[in-house]
This record gives sequence, C-alpha cells and structure tokens, in this order.
Amino acid sequence: MLIRLVISLVLISCSFSLFAQSELSISGTIVDSEKQPLSYVAIQGYSASEDKIVKGDFSDEEGKFNLVLPSGEFYLVLKYAGLTNDTILLHQQSGEIKLGTITMQTIAELESVEIIGQKAAMEYHLDKRVFNVGSDLNNQGSNAVDVLENIPSITVDAEGNVSLRGNSNVRILIDGKMSGFASSADALKQLQAANIEKIEVITNASSRYDAQGEGGIINIVLKKNQTKGLNGSASIRGGYFPEIGGDFRINYRRDKLNVFATYSINKNSIPGYSETYQRLNNADTAFVYRQHYEHRRRKLSNHGSLGLDYYINEKNTLSTSFTVRSGLGNNSYDRYYENMDLNDNLTGYNDRFEGQAELEDLLETNLSYTKKFNNKAEWSTDLKWFRDQDIERSDYSENSSAFQGERIEHSQVTMLENNFLAQSDFILPFLQEGKFETGVRMQIRDMENNFRFGELTGNNWNYPPLYNDRYSYNERVYAAYAMASNTWKKFSVQAGLRAEYSDISTRQVSTNNSIDKNYLDLFPSAAVSFKHSERQTFQLSYSRRISRPGQWDLMPYTKFGDNRERRVGNAYLNPEYTNSLEAGILQNWGSGSILGSVYYRNTTNKIERISSLGDDGIIYITPLNIALKDAYGVELNFTYTPANWFRLNSGFNFYEEIISGNFNATDFRRKNFTWTNRTSINLSFPKLFKSQLAFNYTAPSVRPQGKMLAIYHFDLGFSRDLLNGKATIGLNIRDLFNTRRWRMITDTPELYSESNTLWRPRTITLVFTYRFNQQRRESGKADFNLLDECGGE
Repeated sequence: MLIRLVISLVLISCSFSLFAQSELSISGTIVDSEKQPLSYVAIQGYSASEDKIVKGDFSDEEGKFNLVLPSGEFYLVLKYAGLTNDTILLHQQSGEIKLGTITMQTIAELESVEIIGQKAAMEYHLDKRVFNVGSDLNNQGSNAVDVLENIPSITVDAEGNVSLRGNSNVRILIDGKMSGFASSADALKQLQAANIEKIEVITNASSRYDAQGEGGIINIVLKKNQTKGLNGSASIRGGYFPEIGGDFRINYRRDKLNVFATYSINKNSIPGYSETYQRLNNADTAFVYRQHYEHRRRKLSNHGSLGLDYYINEKNTLSTSFTVRSGLGNNSYDRYYENMDLNDNLTGYNDRFEGQAELEDLLETNLSYTKKFNNKAEWSTDLKWFRDQDIERSDYSENSSAFQGERIEHSQVTMLENNFLAQSDFILPFLQEGKFETGVRMQIRDMENNFRFGELTGNNWNYPPLYNDRYSYNERVYAAYAMASNTWKKFSVQAGLRAEYSDISTRQVSTNNSIDKNYLDLFPSAAVSFKHSERQTFQLSYSRRISRPGQWDLMPYTKFGDNRERRVGNAYLNPEYTNSLEAGILQNWGSGSILGSVYYRNTTNKIERISSLGDDGIIYITPLNIALKDAYGVELNFTYTPANWFRLNSGFNFYEEIISGNFNATDFRRKNFTWTNRTSINLSFPKLFKSQLAFNYTAPSVRPQGKMLAIYHFDLGFSRDLLNGKATIGLNIRDLFNTRRWRMITDTPELYSESNTLWRPRTITLVFTYRFNQQRRESGKADFNLLDECGGE
C-alpha cells in the first residue's frame, strides 16, 4: 500500500509541475534601510492592463517572499506601515523572476494602515511545517494542547499526551528552548492560545537541535511584538462547560529598548466520564466487573511574563524575560464498580470517591545575548532556569457490599523540578551561500518526588512503608555539535554531528536503592535538497535521536484513585535510540501547495507498557525495554485556495509499525497500520464574517495487548471584525457532535477489557479581542487575494 501511495505522490507532483509552467513566479528579499529583514510586508500584484490587484502575499520572518501569478503583464506594489511604498515593473510575462534584495525607506510620518486578508494556516518547508495559530478559528479561546490537536499528524490522547506520526516520544520546546510550560500535559493546558504566534513541527531534526525525542520536535513560538511605540491587545472569553478568562498583552518599543508583558487568567470546570468492562480468568484468580467513572476537573490558572530587548547597537542585543505561572485545582473522581461472576451475574458493588486539591506553580527566567559580526557571522548565548512544583492532595472514601462502614484513605504527592540550561552557538558564513555552525550545551535537571499514603484503621492512621517514600532523579547532559551546509546552484547539502554525554542517577530513600548510568552517544544528521524550480523542491534527510525515560516512567509510586488498575514506573529503564530516514517533495502552484513525505524509523530498546496481575489482585501497567520497532509512513499535506473567500487544508499520515520482542520467555510480533487526517474548510466573506469547519479522524490501531478503535470529531468556528478592525469577536465549538471518544480493547488469554471514555464533552467558547495602536493585518505567509489596498476600507 505504501508503494502505491509513493507512486501516486510522484505522479501528482509531476502533474502540478506541468500545470505551473504557464505561471509567473516572482521572488525576493525585503529589508529596511538598516539592512534588517522586514517581515509581513504586503506584496500586491497588479494587472498592468486593468490596473487592479490580482493577487497578494506577505513576506515571511526573514523578509523573503515568493508570489505566483498567472502569465501576463503585471507590476508589484510593496507596502509596509511607516515605510515608503515601492512600485516594481515586471518585464516578463511567465517563468521566474528573482528580484534579489529590495530596500524600503522610512517615511517621516506614520499613517494608519489596514490590511485585510485570509492568512494561510500552514506554511510548508522541507525541514519543518509552520502552523499559524491565529488563522485557525478553532483555536479561539483554547490552550496549547487544544492547538496541537488541530495540527495534522499530531494526536493527543485522553490525558493530554502528545504524539507525532504515531510516536509519543516528542520533544516540545517553547521559543526553541526547554520550558516548564512544556514539562507535562497539565502545564501545556495553562498556556493559552492567545499567547502563541505559531507552531513549528520538525520531523527530522538536524544536529543543531537537542537529540532528545525520537518522534521529532514541536516548537511553540510565543507572540512578541517589536513594532515601534506603544501597542497591545486585550481579550475576554467565556464558555460552556463553565469557563471564563482573559488575556492582556502590551509592548513598548522606543530607540534601543523594547519592553513587553503578558498576563492570562482562566477558570474552567470540565466534566467527563467512561465505561469499562473487564474480565480476568487465570489459574489463580477469576473476576469480572463493570466500572462507571465520572470526573469534574476545576482549575483557576494564572500566567504572567515580563521581558525586554536592549539593542546595544546594530551588532549587539541583550534580552531577558521572567515568567510566573500558578494553578489551583479542585477535582473530583467517582468510580462505581459492579462486581460480577464469570456469567456476568451481579454479585456486589464498590463505590470509590476521590476529592483532590492541586497546586501548581512555575518560576522561569531567561537571559540571551546575540552578537553579529561584519562578515555576517553570529554568536548567541542563552541561560535559562526554571523551577516547577506540583502538589496533589487526595482524600478517598469507599463503600462496598463486601464490608460494613466506610473505608477512608488519603495521599499526597509533591514533585519539585529544577532545570538549568546554558547554551552557546556560533554561525560562520563561508563561500557564497555556505555556513558553518557549532555550539555547546549543558542541561542540569533535578527532581524530587515525595509520596505519602495513609489508611484510617479505627481512630488511627496507618502509613504502609511501601507507599511512604522519597524518590529523586538527577540528570546531567553535556553536548557539543558541528554542522556545515552549502548551496551550489540548485543543490543544497547539510551534514552535522552531535555528541551528548549523559550522567543520570536515581535514588529511592526507603530501600537506599541508587542507580547510576553514564553514556556517551553520537548523533549524526545529513540532508540533501534539489530545487528543481521556484515551485518544486526535493529533499532527503537522515538523523539519529534518543528518548530518555521520563520521571513518570521511572518513578515507582502509583496513584490510588483506581484500586483495580495502577500504573507504576521502572527505575531500570534504558533510553530508546532511533535512526530516521525521510524523503520529501514540496510543490507550489498558483492556488496552493502540497508537501509529501515518505519516512522510515528504526527504534531499539523500545519501551512497551505491559499489564500483569499482582499478588494483591490489582492489575499493574509497567514500562519495559523489551522490543524493536520498525515504522514506515507516508504523509501528505495539501492546501488549495481557488478564490479569495475559500481555503482548503488537509493533512494525511499513513503509518505502519512492526514491533517484535520477548516477554516472559515468549517471543511476540505485532503489526499495526493506521492513519490520521485533519481537513479544514475556511470561508471568508468581506465585511461579514469568517468561518471554519474542521474534521479530525484517527483510524483504529493495534496496541501491545489489544487495539484502539477509531476517534473522530468536528470543530466549528466563526469570527467577525468590529470597530474598523480594532476588535474581533469569535465563536468556537469543539467536538460539535460529541463524538470524540477513546475506545480501547485489551485482549489476552487471561485478560479481556473494553473501555469507552469521553474525557471532555462538547465545549462552546465566545471570545472578544480588542487591539490598540496595532496595524490590522494577518501576519505570516499567505495564499490569498488582498481584498482592498492598504489604505483600509
């Protein structure tokens, strides 16, 4: 099947290439009078015969643009707030025109500028894909986890864990660096979409990136405005299930100083429920039960940040920022068990209730220095520290037909993490288009986990030593890399090598069990690309990566909400290693683009989670290094804009994995083929509203001891500009038909289980945003027609 998909991809690409030969492609780079790249410059293509706009675009963050027009006579008009408009005559009607570097000059007075357009939700590059958060209407009033759910090839499970192309070992960064906001699913949920500019997805990372995360890298880029003067925005939101919140962002730029600040507050209450049927029958134990589960998760969260950029001169820049985050949770979980015999006849019940209080807080600070040299070399150094603390207190009460009275228990877990990062990178240009990159990195990560569990016996509390303990995890990773790249006409080559030395130690206090691991690894990377034309590029890339076990994989403790099934860690886990090979085709044409990729991943020391019955009658789920995995896939990302009011985006990922290993002296082999799709349709009606309908689908997949059934849901969004573009009101409905359910089946000779979980039902959110002293534009590269000239309505 994969071979047929590859052949189809090549045929489609060739047909697009033939279709595009009759078009006119104009490219260039726009800079200001200080030779700094200008992003988001409006480029308008005018018909010379009719003197009207035919198509428009924006320059990207590096000032580059590529505008594709139908064949004919045209001229370009470049417009940017505070700079003189430039008109460029084109003396060619088809083919390619390379304008090189274009300099725009400053004007004395700034006039108000309004650009109204439909920004592309996705930008396709061979080394990464960029998703512009603001252009996706379903992101209104959402958090970072919701945003990631809206990206093709990314899936999020019921607990908020992120996977890319079916792989959960993904490295999530904030502004290209590790952050406390990316340390867990709960932390990501506290980062609001209003603070996110874009998401970068890197599926085969080069040696300049941290080698952690075999599945790839997801980089969340936060908003940071550097427009001169005072500007900002404020928004409020409310929704059902009960949610209320707001965001405020302000930025001030004058001369050498740029100061920015953000604040977000959010309060919500999220219900959910599940049904589980489980049957266990082996030589020692046999039982059947049906579980009815309900939860209500309530949280009040705050997030504030303050930072500044100081431009010492045109060659030296100093930046710093400070962030604080807090969250207060008040959650309840109710698990009702119907106990049955092997003929499914009811024999009794258990009702277990948990009330949980949760406290989260984060302190994070960053200091960066960048120096540019006359030969265009650049040196940057970053220092970052954050402290993340999470405290959970739970009270349990259980009633049962098997005993009289009420069973009372309580637990508390305290997790404290300290991270320090020091990184320095140097870029040196050579030849005409080549560059050499090198750098060093040090990360120090210390985690302390204190766990306490008690049972009330009569009037006295009993604390079993097994569940009252302390566990520490200390990680030191020292890295250095070197990488070179160059371009010869249509060919580009990049090759690099990264070395990482890992020093990891764990200790469980009660047993005085200390485990120390030290290892040195080399991570090569290489990429070759061929630019057949301005519209078509091919690339082949390779990388080696690592996935070190996380604290939840290693920590021996469990949570006690469910006393029938528990997840436990394994302190003896080793890291996984992955070799990844990928080939891609990027094809642009006048009204759209397609990015196709074929990839292969080989993983050793693969960690599988195995269910087994303990002596206490509880089913334990434990991670083990017992497998080898080969994964193959084809990914297609497609965008099509036939008219300025209509845009279609669709992304498919077809994925097959073969896992083989040995468990309890028994060899096993498992094949799993699955696929995912996200398709969105955007409609834009000038001076009325914009709308978006999105469909998400994950096909059934095979699991180590069973399978997961299909998951699908629809999202719907609307927005309308008000007050001459200074304000926007938006409506977002997630899971329109309440179909987003996780349905799993476990089937082994001893254990059979079925579960159906609705982690969060349909939500409706209304958002109002007001901007002050801001140019109304939809930043980012686009495929659309400008609805009017830059002078506004």
